[in-house]
Amino acid sequence: MINKFFLLIYILTSLLLGGFTYAENIDQINNNIAIFYPEAKEPYHSIYQEIIAGSIKAASHYNQVIRYEKFIITKQFNSDKIAHILIQKKIYKIIVLGRSGWRLAKALAKFTHEDSTKKFQIVSGALPISPNGVSGVSLITDPAYLFGYLNLVAPKVKQVHIAYSKKSAWLIDLAKNAALEKGLMLNLKYVTSTAEAIAFYQNIFASRISSKDAIWLPLDHISSHDKITLPLILEKAWAKGVVVFSSKPSHAKRGALFSTYPDNFALGKHLFTMVQELEKQPEQKNFAALKSTLLAVNLRTAAHLGLKYSYEQQQQFKLTFPQ
Repeated sequence: MINKFFLLIYILTSLLLGGFTYAENIDQINNNIAIFYPEAKEPYHSIYQEIIAGSIKAASHYNQVIRYEKFIITKQFNSDKIAHILIQKKIYKIIVLGRSGWRLAKALAKFTHEDSTKKFQIVSGALPISPNGVSGVSLITDPAYLFGYLNLVAPKVKQVHIAYSKKSAWLIDLAKNAALEKGLMLNLKYVTSTAEAIAFYQNIFASRISSKDAIWLPLDHISSHDKITLPLILEKAWAKGVVVFSSKPSHAKRGALFSTYPDNFALGKHLFTMVQELEKQPEQKNFAALKSTLLAVNLRTAAHLGLKYSYEQQQQFKLTFPQ
């Protein structure tokens, strides 16, 4: 009887210890993260490194030790080989950067468990993507942040005019909600060609447009074409004293009142948080517009519009033009 009793204790202890060791191994598996990024020249190399540094920094504040492994991805990659390496290394959480990384994310999505659930949890960053079945953070700024900057640099504006195509349609629902919160009216025009966008803007400038109006140029090659639409809008807006703001970083330098660009370090933190959330809900599609943004303001345009900024306001401008 005594021998049976000790045998039972031994079995229970072994199971408990075995279970504890297994749990530790699971933690080690779950705390491995791979980051894939393209080999690129400056400034893109530095951008990728800033994003990676932000992700690693976020991980350092996590309640468990996170192990990162970095991989350079080429344009002609072999997804089967990559998947095999990741499985060997017990890495199932992945952050991918750039266009090659996004293509890798699409390719790795085909690897599933026997119950058809995805083997890898992947988030994509450093690319101006639209919702497309891949979880990640787009480089396209969330309209809520654009409208917040608009209230900061041109608080008299009450109505925003926007031409958009199918490519940027996903932003419009976000814009509608953001406009309600910021007390702005939206004049929206869906277009299928640059000619339609030009006609829309010409009608706007021919109307009683005033300093209470603004034009938002989304990141959209149809409605906001750099060589066709942008010069026309900037010329007419300058003559009419109308605010123009843009989702494209370079447009502030070219004469828009302001534009936004990514805070790469903060973006890395966001990607880390997102991949951790996906681990809890592997089948969840988690996609977000860019919230980690910095502000660029054209002070020459501001002066022409009669806008003046306090020292405190200017402290929120990361870049100013002319430099």
